[in-house]
Amino acid sequence: MRVEGRDWIDLVLSWSLQEVLNVDLYKGQVGTIPTEFDSAADYFKSFIPSLIEETHAALLSSIKTLWRSPVVEINYIIPTAEFELPNNLFYKVHLSTDESLIPKDLIALTDKRPNRVDGFNITNEPYVVAIVCKADPDRPNVVTILASKPLLLENVHQMKKKESLFGVYMTNITTNIRIWNSLHLGLDGGNLNLLSTVLQRNSDDDGVCIPCRLGDSDGLVPSRFLNLNPSQEDAILNCLDVRRCHHANTIKLIWGPPGTGKTKTTSVMLFTLLNAKCRTLTCTPTNVSLLEVASRVVKLVTRSLKLGNYGLGNVVLFGNGERMKIKERKDLVDFFIDERVDKLYPCFMPFYGWRASINSMIRLLEDPQGQYNHYLENLARVKSKDTVSKSFQEYLPERFSELRNDLELAFSSLCTHLPTALLSTQAATRMYESIDLVKDATVSAVSEEGVTGEGLKSILVVNGDRFSREQVTVEDYYLKLLRLIPEIFTLPGVGDRHLIKELCLGHACLLFSTASCSARLYTGRPIHLLVIDEAAQLKECEAAIPLLLPGIQHSILIGDEKQLPAMVESQIALEAGFGRSLFERLAILKHKKYLLNIQYRMHRSISIFPNREFYGMQIQDAPTVKQRNYTKQYLPGKMYGPYSFINIANGEEQYGEGRSLKNNVEVAVVSDIIANLLQVSERTKTRISVGVISPYKAQVLAIQEKIEETCRGGDAGGLFTLKIRSVDGFQGGEEDIIIVSTVRSNGIGRVGFLANRQRTNVLLTRARFCLWILGNEATLMNSKSVWRYLIQDARKRDCFHNAEEDESLAHAIIDTAKIEFIQLDTPLNNSRWKVCFSEKFKKSVGEIKNPEMYRKIKSFLERISLGWLHEEESERDSLIKQSKMDDVLRLIWAVEILKEEFQYIQVLKIWDVVPSSDAPEAVKTLNLHHMKYTEDEVEKCRARCISG
Repeated sequence: MRVEGRDWIDLVLSWSLQEVLNVDLYKGQVGTIPTEFDSAADYFKSFIPSLIEETHAALLSSIKTLWRSPVVEINYIIPTAEFELPNNLFYKVHLSTDESLIPKDLIALTDKRPNRVDGFNITNEPYVVAIVCKADPDRPNVVTILASKPLLLENVHQMKKKESLFGVYMTNITTNIRIWNSLHLGLDGGNLNLLSTVLQRNSDDDGVCIPCRLGDSDGLVPSRFLNLNPSQEDAILNCLDVRRCHHANTIKLIWGPPGTGKTKTTSVMLFTLLNAKCRTLTCTPTNVSLLEVASRVVKLVTRSLKLGNYGLGNVVLFGNGERMKIKERKDLVDFFIDERVDKLYPCFMPFYGWRASINSMIRLLEDPQGQYNHYLENLARVKSKDTVSKSFQEYLPERFSELRNDLELAFSSLCTHLPTALLSTQAATRMYESIDLVKDATVSAVSEEGVTGEGLKSILVVNGDRFSREQVTVEDYYLKLLRLIPEIFTLPGVGDRHLIKELCLGHACLLFSTASCSARLYTGRPIHLLVIDEAAQLKECEAAIPLLLPGIQHSILIGDEKQLPAMVESQIALEAGFGRSLFERLAILKHKKYLLNIQYRMHRSISIFPNREFYGMQIQDAPTVKQRNYTKQYLPGKMYGPYSFINIANGEEQYGEGRSLKNNVEVAVVSDIIANLLQVSERTKTRISVGVISPYKAQVLAIQEKIEETCRGGDAGGLFTLKIRSVDGFQGGEEDIIIVSTVRSNGIGRVGFLANRQRTNVLLTRARFCLWILGNEATLMNSKSVWRYLIQDARKRDCFHNAEEDESLAHAIIDTAKIEFIQLDTPLNNSRWKVCFSEKFKKSVGEIKNPEMYRKIKSFLERISLGWLHEEESERDSLIKQSKMDDVLRLIWAVEILKEEFQYIQVLKIWDVVPSSDAPEAVKTLNLHHMKYTEDEVEKCRARCISG
């Protein structure tokens, strides 16, 4: 059995469990990917070690979370005919009927179903790693796998229930296999047209050679680009100009900072390429970005149509429809290749396709009596007791209506879904004309002598008139059209779905896919021009997949290297530069970038800092964002103006799920702001879209849970929308209001990947009207990162606010502090001493209004519970201690003893927190309580221990 990327798959399956679990397996073997290359071989080889390490890291990550991965049950498994020891370990697997796997899924085979509660430790369970090689298209639950080692099955032909196997999903390595294949294709001498441009440091050439520059213009003039600003128009014209050159190979860069209309520019450029009949492939890193740019182009194409839907077949979208959720995209579903094939396939069927329907209609109109007799003969052959034959008067109009509907569906499908290279304008015109001609026609039959009887023919009447615009009878003109269409539409019958798909892909002008899925085009007709949108988010080695496609001479990369790069799992690969894009590397090498320099998204109070910090003030604000009506005041107070940094002084970062960080005080503040915005939307009937962004997944989850609890799904009758996502989830998105939760609060300036400038840029550039940033001033100022400059800038512009300035937020912070204090077992769970709280203490704490005091008490308790009792020995002879929290409050506590089983242990008993004036009386009262202790018990309390 031929398996794509077999050498790569064999490498992955060769890793033992110990090797997969070894984080440093390839440490020291992964070199830094350079920015310049001496040869094509050096170029392609430089990515291979990082690709191997990245795949290894993905497998390691999946093993760590295997207990929560999807599981399929295997009902039946048997070696295939290709099974051969020791390497070709192919098995046919029958899954439970409601389950499926897809090719290139890596799975762990085990005889124990992973327990979602207790977890599944693969190191303690027998398992075999396998890869899905192919799935049966007719039976999705039947797959062929290649195992890493033989499966010891006692009874493979009849597996009993006790012998059931389970397949635990690990990861899918389709993209990495395609990258591997592309890198080796480049090494073996694939299409290297663009390689010299990729390798070289810089080029001052404009991309068009002298003969082509002196040739005739192709008519692409600025008037075509309505509603574009000069920088957008200039970028389009300079990039499109290269397509006229057939002697040189070029890569052009369009630099699109946030809000500058990058997607609009891309869509207009692609629409222009479509009109110029330039066969172009558009790739993106993800399905989300692909659907966005495709939908924009489809809108332009749809508005430009002059003849029904004729021309839509020139645009085709392909890839993994399930991951795209293409069925939910009504605007794009008809452009998806599989849907298109489903619509075209019936049109080419020999017995009921478009040709058969034309022939049937012609026979019905010319010889209705003969067709009726044929109908009666067929009926007689299959007649049953319940079958009643139709009269001629019933049969004729019903059969005419049936064939008319069949032809309308077939002609509409052909005009909509076939590329114009396969269906001429003349043929499409005649098809639509035939549909319109008989849309409201009625049919009857007369003899050729004018009376009913032998020699009947059908006549058509439209709106009471028997004559068409050509002054011939409707039926004669209709018959003329039906006979003409097969003469001018000569595409032969295609009864094979694969061939229909190849025809559509091979003759379309605009093709859309992810970079990974573009590998499907290696066997098709050549592509002339490659456009990569969101190019700065695409790993350079992944860009090799479309760059090496046959026929590609020129490429246009559109992106912004100042925003988020591609995701990389392995820290080793990340440090080697594996996540760097081709766009970024060419920018580093000073290749010319056509900058889109007017932003249309952000209020100018929002745009000014990122413009200065990341783009050197090269971006202008559009007139629309400078207008007075672009300033929105959704909530009262200066804090809720267009731009604010809101200092959360009393928050605390702590670990949530998966070692990700969260900050409950920021969660409460976000929740309070959202609740207030929802009330405003409901009260004023104002449409408001809000986005909440946090760099940490645990914070995103905590905010989602809190909002669900406090707002209970309110949406102000559909007027209020809310999205809560990580930074990566918001790349490319925008909302009216953005609330940023930075989470970090440690005072010492430790901010982790929050210091990443690209991540910060995305955070700060998603809002249209209002951007409110929540963060701890002390931590961010001490971070020596871009956040220090942001806070300094906010102070200079009078946009810095303390959360406590807002009464509602102050209450939310206090309430959160109280809740956290009630749950003191959480912060003290690593303590050496057990800590007990009296009911009086809990009541006194609940009356404190200052969140800072909660932090002081909590910090003190954490310190003494960890064994720092020697710091609090000012009253060494007394069992009852009082510790100063501030100038006003004193904490009353003691070391007590508690009997557990057969021994005593020391515990910390927190009795009360009282004003300093009340402390002596509190201590006196508690001393009376301790007089009941025996001398031995007192000594046990006073004993110096290193733990409870």
